Amino acid sequence: MADKNDFYVEGYYFGSLEDAQQAQLEKKKADYFDGKLNGKNAESVLAVYDKILDERVFVTPIGWSYLRKLQKELLLQGVDKERIRPIPMYVTFSHKEESTMEALVRERVKPSVKISSDRKKLRTSVIVNLFLAILVIAMFAITLKSDNPNILNYKNVIVNQYASWEQELSEREKQLRQKENELGLEWKADEDIYEDK
Repeated sequence: MADKNDFYVEGYYFGSLEDAQQAQLEKKKADYFDGKLNGKNAESVLAVYDKILDERVFVTPIGWSYLRKLQKELLLQGVDKERIRPIPMYVTFSHKEESTMEALVRERVKPSVKISSDRKKLRTSVIVNLFLAILVIAMFAITLKSDNPNILNYKNVIVNQYASWEQELSEREKQLRQKENELGLEWKADEDIYEDK
């Protein structure tokens, strides 16, 4: 468990160890910037100051106090007050009653047009999916009813084809036997010859 002294950084007491560690890290960053900016002209310091604000490098009071120090240095170096951007605070400091907070949340969170857009997208998606499902069912129906062999009915088609060939051969053999009887010939299968009766 962290010691309560771990929550103190540069005269500030933080509510969590993570916040205190973030503040210590920002103290190191401020010391680094101090070393790099020492003796630089006002325009260089202003450019670094603006870059720090743009990238939100500092989010704790430790960093904010360093940014305030930079503002004062820029004013001392003669930079116009209009060119020095204010330090943005990305946290809320006032605690309001529940009902007021709920009203603020309701004001901030309004149903967007995106919800109706999402519904349109969902409706379109459902329609397209139904259309595709109908197409797949139609393709299977056509495939099952087709006479051409395919993956679904190849066994039946081949069996039917061989059955028709067998029937055709039986009919021809029957016709051949009738002709043999008319001509008075007899087939001897052992010797593969025809003889008269």
